[in-house]
Amino acid sequence: MITIELPWAAWYGDGRGHSVSLPDGWDIEICSMQGGTDIGDDGIRQRLDAPIGADRLQQLAGKSDSAAILVDDLSRPTPAFRLLPYLLEQLHAGGIEQDQITIIGAVAAHRPMDRDDFIKKVGADLVDQYRVVNHNAYENLEFLGNSSQGVPIFVNRDFMGCQLRIALGMITPRGGFFGGGAKLLIPGACGQQTILLNHRYVHGEAFRPHLDEVARMAGLSFLVNPLLNESLDIIDLVAGDPAQAYRAGCDLGSKLYATKVPEGPLDVGIFNAYPKDTELCQAGLAMVPLSSSDHDPFIDDATIVMTSACSEGAGWHSVLGPGTALRGNPRPQARRTFIYSPAVNRYDCEALYGEHVTLFREWTSLRQRLVQLHGDTARVAVFPAGALQTAAN
Repeated sequence: MITIELPWAAWYGDGRGHSVSLPDGWDIEICSMQGGTDIGDDGIRQRLDAPIGADRLQQLAGKSDSAAILVDDLSRPTPAFRLLPYLLEQLHAGGIEQDQITIIGAVAAHRPMDRDDFIKKVGADLVDQYRVVNHNAYENLEFLGNSSQGVPIFVNRDFMGCQLRIALGMITPRGGFFGGGAKLLIPGACGQQTILLNHRYVHGEAFRPHLDEVARMAGLSFLVNPLLNESLDIIDLVAGDPAQAYRAGCDLGSKLYATKVPEGPLDVGIFNAYPKDTELCQAGLAMVPLSSSDHDPFIDDATIVMTSACSEGAGWHSVLGPGTALRGNPRPQARRTFIYSPAVNRYDCEALYGEHVTLFREWTSLRQRLVQLHGDTARVAVFPAGALQTAAN
């Protein structure tokens, strides 16, 4: 057998990965991103000291008496615990005191974070020393008016109550675009009605401009977005004006996350959802390398395998989860699709994917089924961190 080590269980794993095996006779290609090495303390400071299209954070702090910092939740791998000390250092140097700083978990329509989650995300010291709170998509909101798309904009009141407003998320590939930038504000810190209507009505070319418009309405002042490799090292960082820094981050992401999608014909594709593998709700993001590719290398009878640790099980989403307004009935997959996750059951899988996928909780059973389908000489492509990879077209 050929053993493949998949990165596994972001926020919950022990760093050793997860071993799966395939037959010796199979032709297996590991498709990794371009990546890079960690920029370290000096690299972080250098990028924060030269923000794109904005004054340094310390200068902005000197004109403000309070600050709010949005951070994403555990469904995203952003290492806020590494970056917050640098931001807080500049805020304090600019004259904003500790009790005038609020760190907000921009959880959008996801579940709230508990103390252990916040300790993982921002660090135990900060949890004990600063005001750290969850966004609530149903309460504690301020209405800012309607956007140009007719969407009513409700934003977290704690965020709006501070003069200096900062978003600390990350640049991630999403297929046709990159996550990051103002997306941490909308949907991250907006009301449920805003989230629902933005998802339902704002699409295509209007999507990113609408996010930037809402960021301006909310007075988002400063953006900090790292880019990560498969080991979750910080390989680059953009900071500064939310729109300009985000665009620079997308340019970097197109290079650093770039992954060569093999030419066909391929029989099997293994797409690992790491590092967005905390819950089954996010598992589909493993497929970004294929959805962003300008060619489809798989034969018609190919098998797609999505793998995810699903450390938190099925997950929860009040706008896009099972039974919610935008979920709808699961649609068939383009090809035969298997899901491998030891931490969910068939009811979880059916709630999100219907009867259109087959769940395997044991790799041995999945491998046996693959051999039955594809014999002894299959050609396989493995995308070890699919949720961080984009096709190098």
